[in-house]
Order: sequence, then structure tokens, then C-alpha cells
Amino acid sequence: MSLRLTDAALDWALKHALTWSDTDIFPEIFEFQAISDDWANIKKSIQNTDILDWRVRAFRRCLVPKHRFGFRISTQLDPLDFLVFTALIKEIGKKLEAVRVPVIQNIVHSYRFSPSADGTMFSKQYTYQSFQKSSQTICDNLNPSHVVIADIADFFPRLYTHRIDNALDSALGIGHMHAKVLKDLIAHWAGSYSYGIPVGSAASRLIAEVTISDIDEMLLSEDAHYVRYSDDFRIFCTSEAEAYKYLTLVARSLLENHGLTLQQNKTKIVPVDVFKKVYLKENEKREIETLSERFYDLLSSMGITDLYGEINYETLSPEYKKAIDELNLENILREHIEEDEPDLSLLKFLLRRLGQIGDIDAIDLIFDNFNKFVPVIRETIEYLLKLDELKPEEKADLGESLINIYKDESSTASHLEYSRMYMLRPFSLDGEWNSDKQYIKLYNDALDDDFSRREILLAMGRSKKDFWFRSRKQYLHQMTPWIRRAFIYAASCLPTDEYKHWIRGVDSNLDDVERAIATWARKNPITVS
Repeated sequence: MSLRLTDAALDWALKHALTWSDTDIFPEIFEFQAISDDWANIKKSIQNTDILDWRVRAFRRCLVPKHRFGFRISTQLDPLDFLVFTALIKEIGKKLEAVRVPVIQNIVHSYRFSPSADGTMFSKQYTYQSFQKSSQTICDNLNPSHVVIADIADFFPRLYTHRIDNALDSALGIGHMHAKVLKDLIAHWAGSYSYGIPVGSAASRLIAEVTISDIDEMLLSEDAHYVRYSDDFRIFCTSEAEAYKYLTLVARSLLENHGLTLQQNKTKIVPVDVFKKVYLKENEKREIETLSERFYDLLSSMGITDLYGEINYETLSPEYKKAIDELNLENILREHIEEDEPDLSLLKFLLRRLGQIGDIDAIDLIFDNFNKFVPVIRETIEYLLKLDELKPEEKADLGESLINIYKDESSTASHLEYSRMYMLRPFSLDGEWNSDKQYIKLYNDALDDDFSRREILLAMGRSKKDFWFRSRKQYLHQMTPWIRRAFIYAASCLPTDEYKHWIRGVDSNLDDVERAIATWARKNPITVS
């Protein structure tokens, strides 16, 4: 017996990676561009391998801020592992989806499998917004007295692997070979622990949904009126006593069947009027919702259909400039950053929109309050990278400030490798953020931080430190996989003939992805990217 992945599944998995990236947590990686450039050979190599015998490659994992003082462990899979994992899910996704509560019941709104040609995995019809609308509809039609709010603590990181195994084994029609490979992959990523599924990839979300579907079955068997979005349950009841009954059922089932618990600070029973006010914002909409509606209505009036694309503020008419200015995004950001516990969803929205319109006025606010932005470090750095109007000298000044924060032990940002990685991100992507006099020392000091080292390697390539790569290229075999791949790409700053000769000399020691990177980098050297 053997299992080979189909052309269609692998092609779609690559499209998914190129369109949506491999994770919504870590930075986008260059490897998928190189893999795409040599896709025929890499796909053939994958298909020549019996996936039942697939050997899992090195992943990377670190603490990621979840809120100001909370964290979660997140995993970024090796690019080939990601493609195999995603292709497996593409092949059996419809059968996994069939195990879940049918979408027609309008109960489970999270991650409904509905792949499209552009690599989108999940339905755009069932989202957090549809979850909110369904909650409102139930309140209007059922007229409940109380609502159970139940939120699972550490859902993905604490999900028992044996429950995942059972869920895959019981899913009708997926085939024991697909189930076996998925179980083996997840077990390897969990390591010595008996729990946890990689956080961040779309494929993991569908696996988690199928695993937790027995809780849905239990609630339906008890005639509960409820909706769910991922780890967030809302159960609508006719009395406080009934609400408590359902809450205990959920808590017991999660603990006994999954070893999971509910978050104490987020789990509660509330009167329906409180639910409407606090969770649905019936009387007072959340500011982010109001802002979103105003912003998107404004885009629509401009005739802009890409809600997330860049907007050239300078080319707008005075009328539209005035409308954007009146949104007062910077002042709203200032007000919220002064709060003890800022709304992180609102901060993310504001940073994305400020970057979208190229507004530079929030820069000083960010650097004066950088510690407050650590929980949203990804969106903060992405905002800075979108500011195309910054002059090279301005980027260099901001780059120096980032490096100073990176090195400052009194800054909370310097103590988390995830934050350090993102603070170095501008240098790895754009040579105009140049702080090249510091790169070598930073690299040498980051002995135990491969996340930082990878970004610094790319930054050194962008700043054309060919002498450094020339002195280190003989040590390629001593590097970890994620560092090796970055070194191969960054070393393309070497003169063309020298790089070609070096790659030819080490070719027999390269794997398929490394060889693809070397070939792609020769055509797209880092110094001109």
C-alpha cells in the first residue's frame, strides 16, 4: 500500500501558500517563491515519495503575544511539510467537512471548508461576522433570558493528539492512509507531548474543527440553541438554571473527552440584555465596527473594490481626503494606546488602515510607546513597511531606532524572539532601512536566536556584505535548515560567477528546496529584489 499526492492537490497547496502565505502569525517566507520557480521538479520529488513514509523536516516554534501579558506557542512548518499537510487536507477536506454540523443549520461559523481556485480554503460566507448576525437572530426569535459565553482555554496548543486520532479515524470515507499520515505528522510536531496541533496554518483549523465536533453533537442532542465560532460558544437559554446546566455539560465534556478547560475570565452566564449590549453592541456598536463600516463605505464611494489594497492618498480628490481625515484614525490610536488594556483588535485595524493610506503621522506615537505595541508587533512593523513615501534617510533613522529597541534590555520588545524577529524584518526586506554597521555584531550576539539570525542574514545580503558571506560559506553544512536556506539566498549578493561556482561545489549536499533557492536566487539576487 502506498499514498501519492495528486497534481491537483499539490498545485492548489502551492497556490494557497503563494496567495495567503503559510501562516497568519509568522512573516511571509521567500522559500515558496523559489519552490514555485522550480515547481515541476519539486512536485515530482514529492510525488515520487510514498507519503506514508514521509520524513518530517525541521519546523520552528516560539512564544507569540496573545495579549499584553499572555502568550501562546506557535509553529511554522517547513515549506515542504506545509505543502504536504495542506495537499492532504485538500484531498479529504470535503469528507472532513461532512462530519461537522451542516452549514445549513447556521450554527458553526468557523472555518467551513470551501476551497476556491485562488487558494482560499474556507468559505467567505461563514465568518465571525455571520456568527454575530446569527447570535442577533437567535436573540430576536427565541427571546432568551440568559446567554452562556464559553471560551476554551488554549484550544490548539492543548488539543489531545489521541482525540485528533479518534476524530480522523471516525471520519467516514477519508481512507485509513490519509488518516495515518495526518496522525503521524501531528504526532511528530507535538514531539514528546501528547497534545497540540500547529497554530497558524489553515489545515490545522479544519483538523481542530473536526476534533471538537463531538461537543457540537452533544449540545444538539440536548436541544441546545447555540452558535459557535472556533473555541467560542454562545448558548441561548430560557433561565439562569438552564444556562448553568448547559455550561456544566460543556465544561464536563471538554474536560473528560479532550482534557480541555474553559477560560475563567471569559466564561460567564449573562442576562440577554447584557449580552446584547456587551457582545452584540446592540445599543452602542464597538468603535472598530463603526470605523470599519465608515472606512469601507468610503472606499465603496471611491469605486475601490480591493478593501485591503494600498490607497494613494495624494491622488485623491479634496473631498475624499477630507473624508479620510475626518475618520481621525491617528487620534483614535492615540486615545486607545493610553489605556491600560487597549483593544488589540482595534489597534490592528487602525495600524492596517493607517498603513493603507500611507499616513506617517503615527510613527512618533509608536516609537514613544513601543512597549504598548508589542502585542501587535506584526501589524506595527507592517504599517512601517507600507510607508512608501519615507525617504531613505528617514528609513535609516527609524531603522536605528528599531535596532536600539532591539538591543535595549529595558524594553519588553527585546525579550521575546518573536518581537525581535519582526523588529529586524524591515532590514531583511528593504536595504534602505540600512543599519549595516551593526549586522555582524547582532548576528554574533544572537547565538541562541535563529529567528533573529535569519532576518539578519537577509539584511546582510541586502546590504551587499559579500566579504562576510565569502568568509562563512564553507560553514554552510553546520547551519540549521532555516538558517541554511536564508544563507543560500542572502549569499546571492556575491559576484555572479563566484556564487555560481560556490553553488556548483555544494550542490550534492543541498536538498530539493535549497537547490531551488540557489537557482531562483541566481535569477533574482537579493541585492536587486
